[in-house]
Order: sequence, then C-alpha cells, then structure tokens
Amino acid sequence: MTTAQLIMIADADPFVREMVGRFVEDGGYAVCFAVDGYDALDKARKVPPAAIIADLMLPRLDGLALCRILKSDPAVNEIVSVIISSVLSVEERAKTAGASAFLQKPLEKSRLLNVLKTAIFTGGAT
Repeated sequence: MTTAQLIMIADADPFVREMVGRFVEDGGYAVCFAVDGYDALDKARKVPPAAIIADLMLPRLDGLALCRILKSDPAVNEIVSVIISSVLSVEERAKTAGASAFLQKPLEKSRLLNVLKTAIFTGGAT
C-alpha cells in the first residue's frame, strides 16, 4: 500500500479551497489546507507537502513571498510551488519568486493535475 503524496492548497476563499481540493483528491493526492501565507508556511515546515498550490493574493503573506521564503529555506526548498491567480500578468513574477508553475484562474482540473504531476516528477521544473 502506497501513501498518496500530500498537496497543500493555500487560498483564503473557502470555495476555491474546496474546489481545488476536490480536483487534487480526484488526481489521487492527499490534501491539506491553509487559509493564509503564514498558515501555509507553518504547516509546510511541520509536515512538508510534495507541493503547495498558493493563491497570489493570500492574506498576511502573499503567494510570491511564500514562494520566496520556501525556496530560501533548506528545510522546505524541495516543495513544488504552484501560484494561482486570475491576474495573468504575474506569471513571470511567479517564476522569478521560485514557483514551479503558474496557473490562471479559473482552474481547469486536467491542466492542474498535469502541472502537478510534471512538477513533482521533475522536482519542480515544468
């Protein structure tokens, strides 16, 4: 019996968290949730997920800042970061912050699962 890889969904909107959580679970992953950037960082340091799907506009610590902190911390820098946002113009900023991928909202289930699979399999390079 294998254990499903853990994926964290960090979004302040409970509807988005639930929807993305269902997508990820349908892909065979285990899911945990965070409501803001500091919550995500704290949980990631305690139980590192394979990937974090983080909204750009997270409260208290936005998705880009979260990504930069994760990439600078040797204890968690292997976590794949996927930034999600309705703002397409931040894709390059997400990559610069260390994100493995950027997805524009509204999310498409198949695209999200393909990005996760590719990023986790390749160690974050998409």
